[in-house]
Amino acid sequence: MKVRTRIAPSPTGFVHIGTIHNALFAHALAKKYNGQFILRIEDTDQRRYVKGANEEVYKMLDEFGLTPDEGPKQGGPFAPYIQSERLKLGIYKNAVEDLIKNGHAYYCFLSEKELKEIKGGQIAKKKGGFRSPYRDSSEKEALKRLEKGEKYVIRLKVPNNEEIKVNDAILGEIKWNSNDIDDQVLIKSDGFPTYQLAVVVDDHIMQISHITRAYEWLPSTPKQILIYKYLGWDMPIFAHSSLVLDPHGGKLSKRKGTVSARQFLQEGYLVDAILNFLMLLGWSAPIDRKPGEKEREIFSHEEFIQLYELEDRHKHNAIFDRNKLIWFNQQYIKMKPVAELAQIFIKWLKNYSIEKSFLTEIEQDQKNNNLEKKLVLVNERAKTLIDIYNMIKPFYETPKEINLEIKQLTNIRKKIVQTTKRIIALITTFDENSDKWSKEKWVDGMRVISNELNVKFRDVFMVERVALWGNPVSPPLFECSQILGKEKVLIRLKRIALSSRH
Repeated sequence: MKVRTRIAPSPTGFVHIGTIHNALFAHALAKKYNGQFILRIEDTDQRRYVKGANEEVYKMLDEFGLTPDEGPKQGGPFAPYIQSERLKLGIYKNAVEDLIKNGHAYYCFLSEKELKEIKGGQIAKKKGGFRSPYRDSSEKEALKRLEKGEKYVIRLKVPNNEEIKVNDAILGEIKWNSNDIDDQVLIKSDGFPTYQLAVVVDDHIMQISHITRAYEWLPSTPKQILIYKYLGWDMPIFAHSSLVLDPHGGKLSKRKGTVSARQFLQEGYLVDAILNFLMLLGWSAPIDRKPGEKEREIFSHEEFIQLYELEDRHKHNAIFDRNKLIWFNQQYIKMKPVAELAQIFIKWLKNYSIEKSFLTEIEQDQKNNNLEKKLVLVNERAKTLIDIYNMIKPFYETPKEINLEIKQLTNIRKKIVQTTKRIIALITTFDENSDKWSKEKWVDGMRVISNELNVKFRDVFMVERVALWGNPVSPPLFECSQILGKEKVLIRLKRIALSSRH
């Protein structure tokens, strides 16, 4: 079988991280078997269409390394790949006419008020799936109403008391009784096809071999099975994956944190880290472990594609643990060669960071290989790219304020002026040649200051740290001083000395 997978998002706004999750697995299955991964935009619900949403889908798929083989941008043998454009081809109209002709679909002339009354009564009596009173009307009667210009929809004529089943590639065999399934609307009153019809027609024409989607779409499956059956088309393989829930068991929503793919990038998460985190939501690598050996968690995108099989997907729901995502991000920042991290950081600053104050200086540093020297000092402790920016920011800007009430300065507050003066004197004695400004001499000098002034060794360091960085946390202090240079270090030290007099 030629493997052809797809994702088919609706252009209703931002790209949900769940769309990237689904795309990751569909893409991996296609690439594993040298198949094609297709993007189709399903915009039949024009009321929910958001301008620019299509372009955001293209952008995010590209950013995450999930660029389709066929799609609205790439084109392909089954273009167009946007449903509203495919409507003009008449493919949905032809399919529904076939269904009507063979007695598997019908015109329904119920008004919205009548529909609510009938559905309300059926629900109250628990009669199962919705059945319209027009389902058994003659073709002649339907044509008369059409000639009068009455509004209508076209519904699927679901059989009564029939078993519908599918052998799902993840969940196994699943059965439904047709009595519980609504007579689904296939063509809406505006002439647009509904999802249930359009997805079947498009998947068939585009020769999609595997429908991989979340468990929440399972109720759509029996309706689609009937449409495939009534149109005489071969069915694809269905594979419904477990849901991805927030830690409290609910759906991922904006109320509970970031869910936009773009926003994760804005918050400084690396693409590789996000993909690694997402692949383990609902999948376990088929790797044998020795007794007591921890389960491996770090996988590249390429490794995932090589290892991925549908049979290794989980049936139980996955939890979107944001703390775990932060852990992955920190590991990837540590693992990245510093030259590659510099490129990633620059790209993030340009495309996603809200703060761009020092972009020009940082870009110049990258050209001079100075950025790498700074990243080496922070990459072990940074959790996100925002952390990196905040940690290296004092290289480019003198901290606006010096807070002398910092808890770590409590024991030395009365001696800050003396301590600062001695540190200034120490640094002034060093030769301008950085080779002679050794860490050993610097540490020894700080130790002398500690002894002379009868203050703790660490407190002497804290004074300089607050002077240079504006807070009690900084990258390695000596290395930072070296990069800043003697002139800037002395200016900042004198500043804290002046501040402490007031």
